[in-house]
Amino acid sequence: MNKKSGMVMNILLYLLVFMLAQFLASSLVMFFFFLKNIGSLKFSTDLMYLQEEMDNFISQYTPVIYIVSFIISILGYFIVFKIQKRNIVKEAGFSKMHFYKFFILIFVGIAANIVVDFILNAIVYYFDLEHSFSEYNVLIEKILSSNSVILLLLSTGILFPILEEVIFRGFIFNELKKNISITKAIVIQAFLFGLLHLNLIQGSYAFLLGLFFAYIYLWTESILGPITLHIGINSYTVLATKFPQLSVDNILLLVLSVFVLIMGTTVIYKTRIKLDNELI
Repeated sequence: MNKKSGMVMNILLYLLVFMLAQFLASSLVMFFFFLKNIGSLKFSTDLMYLQEEMDNFISQYTPVIYIVSFIISILGYFIVFKIQKRNIVKEAGFSKMHFYKFFILIFVGIAANIVVDFILNAIVYYFDLEHSFSEYNVLIEKILSSNSVILLLLSTGILFPILEEVIFRGFIFNELKKNISITKAIVIQAFLFGLLHLNLIQGSYAFLLGLFFAYIYLWTESILGPITLHIGINSYTVLATKFPQLSVDNILLLVLSVFVLIMGTTVIYKTRIKLDNELI
């Protein structure tokens, strides 16, 4: 097997572990749903009602699915890398990073979220695409419908960004850039990242964010860079959804967000070659 064939096989294996973990976690929650409702299921013939009840149950336990999926995925990757006799921490790209960059990237993530949300709303408004975006809105509402803000922050805001960055910018991107050009590697990993979101709208901006995450990874020389950025984006989404007062819809906030996004990214870029021993 040549190097590129091995690369493809490894990437497929990384994706398979990720998807299998999500399937197992979802199946576990569905099992508990049937266990909890076994009495009513025996006598009910209204399939539409049962489907609606199951969807509501799964939506409420989406954070649990994410947390269980995270645990299964990490265990799966440890097994894979143990069998292959490779260092999982090194392959994922974990290395130390200046403390101030964590601070900057959190705010860049929040700013990126606000800018992307504004662009999406503008596209919907000016091109009259409310109907086309309805499926996307329903998907986001389901993901964030849990009543537990703490569980949502832990799962959607922290753990899943860590997992996705380790997989796509760590394992997959590192695997790609060992065998092909950096430019091709950046585009391919972003495409896979968008594709795995399984929704055209979410996948489109996930592709663009995937490009951004890859450059942040290269500039910080640590997977902690895109992880922090991703946590900022997702956590703000959770908080702004559950606490609408945090989501201020005005032009001043947008201008400030664009400024923070540009300045923060510029600082990360400008300091990309300033490596010293003052790391945490």
